[in-house]
Amino acid sequence: MTTAAQVQKMVAPLLARNPDLVLVGRWIFMRPLTHFARGVLIGRTGSANVFDPYWAMIHLFEAGSRFHFDFGDLIANSHSPHPGFWSMEQPGIAEALIEAIEHQALPKLRAVTTLDDYLAFVSRHMFRHKLFDWPSVKIIVDVAQGDLAAARRLRDAHRPEWDDDPSLAERIRDKRHRLRALCALLDADDRPGLAALLHDWEAITVRNFRIEKFWTPTPFPLELPPPG
Repeated sequence: MTTAAQVQKMVAPLLARNPDLVLVGRWIFMRPLTHFARGVLIGRTGSANVFDPYWAMIHLFEAGSRFHFDFGDLIANSHSPHPGFWSMEQPGIAEALIEAIEHQALPKLRAVTTLDDYLAFVSRHMFRHKLFDWPSVKIIVDVAQGDLAAARRLRDAHRPEWDDDPSLAERIRDKRHRLRALCALLDADDRPGLAALLHDWEAITVRNFRIEKFWTPTPFPLELPPPG
């Protein structure tokens, strides 16, 4: 697997000419970081000299612990006869990687600048169901967007599914606990409480991703006056 030091050396020219990019471990994040993150991972493999680069986006306000690649793609190596293969032994590998990131990933990431942009991107993605068709995710996004009527419909339809069950894994129980807390605030029509809860969850994700110093806390649409 490639080391963090090798990654840092490879991407240094990329960071130098793109001041909105920052390196955190093996991740290249794009600033600003608000309610969602946009990034490129130089991923490990089981081989000492082989790596897998991906670009992806994820919203941050679910108290997440991992940056999943659901909404993104592998970065292809156009300088190799095997486009999915990236090896440190390939001549000019750093230049090839930077070229691929700048042409394949950065335009897509830079096109998404607002939460609405992010949701529009996800709506067109092959894995859109992991947000729009999963009630445990969609209810949180609906609250963030200020669509409390839609959130309450999901609460009414799915609340029993989020009851505690000691037989389940701790991470699933924690997720259900958070959803029950969200539902209780919906019951009380407590918009400031809902906003505070989402900000807390966002801060947890930011800490888990180790991007605190690059994060810009901003109001959710839930907190803004209605347009017009």
